[in-house]
Amino acid sequence: MRSRGARLTLLVLFALTLAATAFLYWKGESLAGAETAALRSFEDKAREGSRAVLDLRAAQQAYVAQGQAGEFWPGKVAAGIDSLRGILATLRPLTSSTSAAGEIQSALKTLDDFAQLDRRARGYTTSGQNLLASDLIFGDGLQMTQVIASKIDKARDAEVAARREAGSTHRTRQAFALAAAAAAGSLVVLLLLPQKEPERLPLPAAAAATSQTLGLAAPRGPDSPLDIEIESWSPPKRLAVVPRPEAASETAASKPEGGLPAPEPMPQIAAHTDFSGVALLCTDLARVIDTQQLPSLLDRASSLLDAKGIILWLADPDGRELNPIVAHGYAPQLVDRLGTIPREAENATAAAFRTSLLQTVQAAAGSNGAIAAPLVTSTGCVGVMAAEVRNEGEREQSRLAAAAIVAAQLATLVGPPAKNGRAEAAG
Repeated sequence: MRSRGARLTLLVLFALTLAATAFLYWKGESLAGAETAALRSFEDKAREGSRAVLDLRAAQQAYVAQGQAGEFWPGKVAAGIDSLRGILATLRPLTSSTSAAGEIQSALKTLDDFAQLDRRARGYTTSGQNLLASDLIFGDGLQMTQVIASKIDKARDAEVAARREAGSTHRTRQAFALAAAAAAGSLVVLLLLPQKEPERLPLPAAAAATSQTLGLAAPRGPDSPLDIEIESWSPPKRLAVVPRPEAASETAASKPEGGLPAPEPMPQIAAHTDFSGVALLCTDLARVIDTQQLPSLLDRASSLLDAKGIILWLADPDGRELNPIVAHGYAPQLVDRLGTIPREAENATAAAFRTSLLQTVQAAAGSNGAIAAPLVTSTGCVGVMAAEVRNEGEREQSRLAAAAIVAAQLATLVGPPAKNGRAEAAG
């Protein structure tokens, strides 16, 4: 690239790319750090809640312990319930996972049930019914504290998974930004590398007349030679043509007075399509009396057209869409997923059906070309023969002609029979 303006533009774009990459990397690092800090804070609170559950369970079991009567342990349980409720209320806004938030909410509900059970247990101990209090404390009370501890552990696991996934997403975006910046830098370096100046050679004297013929400005003097850029290009080789003996006199007569012979016309390259095979195929198609014979005939058609596969599409009675009836060269599971093609679809098959004209699709990198030949009968177009051709067959006139011939013969098989006017008159 020799343009100074283009080089400066590339440099500016590269600087902007680096700035955007730096911003995205910094933002990703900040978000990842925030996720890590939030997860650490959540885990600390969750561990504090687990310890509070254990303390609450031990304090309540002291209700029925020998020699532990009084208001000390009931007061400690009430304070523990309030403390655990505050911890769970603090954990709920720290969650980023819906699952973790649900577990915390469920733990709060279980804690409320535990508080009601604790009031009943204190009532039993106050009235001296320690046996009933023991049943509540070591039965339902123990189970509720275990449920609360389990809910807290599940919430912590869900939050860890969610935070780590978010952090991994931020790291992936950072890596993508760095890769994009590296690719942009490599491209800019390649474009800004100095290029070798093309070799300039003076135009030979014999080309001066040619330049005048083509309308180019001829050199005005020996000190101003006409220069052109020479690239590594070689002209295509001409095919050797042996003139007929009787054409020698015509060749001599066609020479101009200057002595230069007239240019010989390029010979026409013969088509490689086997039209005799096409004719034989059409003859066999005319003899078809059972549709089970079509697959073998389509195989021959594929060979003659150098096609990877052929699909016959037939229109429904209303002419609104095309349905695949026979396919050759493709896997059965692929044919089952073809579906129908609406009449107004934007593809070559639908266009061939609408216009009754042969349509082609040019081959691209990694894909074959295609020929869509309409099946035209006396009542109009009834379907399309779509062939996926190899070796840029859609560019060869002979291949297109062969496809049209085969489609015309197939139309006599799949289309409605033409009305016989004489037979109707006789009837």
